[in-house]
Amino acid sequence: MKKQYWINVKNVDNRLVILFDGETIWDSGIIHDDPAINQFIEITDLLKAEPDYSHELIFEGFNNTYTCLDTDDDLSPWHFNYHVFMRLVDSEGRTISEKEMIKPYNEKHVSNPHMRAISNCYRFVRKQNEYTVVANVLSQQFYN
Repeated sequence: MKKQYWINVKNVDNRLVILFDGETIWDSGIIHDDPAINQFIEITDLLKAEPDYSHELIFEGFNNTYTCLDTDDDLSPWHFNYHVFMRLVDSEGRTISEKEMIKPYNEKHVSNPHMRAISNCYRFVRKQNEYTVVANVLSQQFYN
């Protein structure tokens, strides 16, 4: 049996950047009209590179402009939907089970453009040969 660690991004409306220990590991670019996507990002090797240290996983969602005609008075939608999970696979690569590592995030709002809509930071550590979240800091910016 082998443990794998994954991020599954399901929706991005605007821009989502995922950072691991300060390095960008995925950037959606600016996307609009809230498409349903199904992007999988494996973080197993990143976690195992330094197994005895804590790791920081950050999701930064931006409410960027769509066109040069946007003004600060216009409201723009944002929607970010993702989850982080551990997958147990057998020697043939078949999935045996999956376990959520964080509460799945699925928020949809509007806010002023040209700002960071969310910053969701998780700190992972390895305890008894399993990674667990020991801290979570979330900030969200809505219409004001």
